[in-house]
Amino acid sequence: MVVDKLFRNGKIFSYRKGQMIVHQGDPINDVMILIEGSLKTEHVSESGKVLEIDIIKPVQIVASGLIFSKNPRFPVNIVAENDVKILIVTKKKFLELLMSDEELLLFFLEDVSEHFKIISEKLFFLTTKTLKEKVIEYLLHHANDEKEVILPVSIEELSKIFGCARPALSRVFRELEEEGYIRRKGKQIKILKTPH
Repeated sequence: MVVDKLFRNGKIFSYRKGQMIVHQGDPINDVMILIEGSLKTEHVSESGKVLEIDIIKPVQIVASGLIFSKNPRFPVNIVAENDVKILIVTKKKFLELLMSDEELLLFFLEDVSEHFKIISEKLFFLTTKTLKEKVIEYLLHHANDEKEVILPVSIEELSKIFGCARPALSRVFRELEEEGYIRRKGKQIKILKTPH
């Protein structure tokens, strides 16, 4: 298995929930592979606005598309969403393994491609829709067969996903409720109708 080959050539590091693992702008000196837990990636603007970019799950390479760039730096903060274990392999060793192992090379290329796809979808989502449209799409995506949603995160966290201020998001939820689209009780939401 691909991960077993990497285990033999790296070291495992453990981090606690909430721990900042990487700061935005830090150099990418090694290859980090998440093997347990989940990581949250957040972009912080100069004004301090936080935008959640992605949740990384095992087994994924952290910032795979930037590892071998000319000036490899992390474009986001990386925070442990829960207790995590990360395998660290030196770039030199990782490159040697890629050159000699077709299965590992394919794993790496698939990881880069998946990250590119996620970022492309996120960019499209953030730039082509109003906040209300984003919320409706999010609710429809997370709804069960009975059109019910239990929000997996707080409004504060959700505002980071949508790249907006918390009060603006709360206002949209209130408007959707007043307009008869949803009924809300805490984190439980029932979709009553959808806009045409």
